[in-house]
Amino acid sequence: MAKYSTEFKMKVVKEYLETNISYKNLTYKYSIPNKSIIITRVNAYKTQGYEGLKVKRKNTQYTLEFKLNVVNLYLRGEMSYQSLANELKINNPSIIVRWVNAFREKDIEGLKPKKEEVFKNAKVRKNLKDTKVERNSLTQAQLKKR
Repeated sequence: MAKYSTEFKMKVVKEYLETNISYKNLTYKYSIPNKSIIITRVNAYKTQGYEGLKVKRKNTQYTLEFKLNVVNLYLRGEMSYQSLANELKINNPSIIVRWVNAFREKDIEGLKPKKEEVFKNAKVRKNLKDTKVERNSLTQAQLKKR
């Protein structure tokens, strides 16, 4: 439900929790493509409260060690994707699914950040730095005119 506002998510979750309406009926009522979306949000709300429904403005970065520990917990059969997500306060269990699949395909290499991501992050930082330099030089030029 990333495309939905926090308020909308809260409305749907509360309606589920406070009435006898089913997940399926809520999907029809609000034109949500799949009931699993609502199930995920209800679980996030139950474990994290309002914070679990908030729209995040930037992606959370997880360490390689953290990802590996989560994958190991899942592969040992101790917890389901949903219960792991609830326990670790990860809003979307599909993140764990992706980590497990990546680990199965490429071992630990599958959990490391992609080179494009590292390059993109470095490029964004460089662009921000360049923008700051330009702003500073404009300000200095304007001061010289006075």
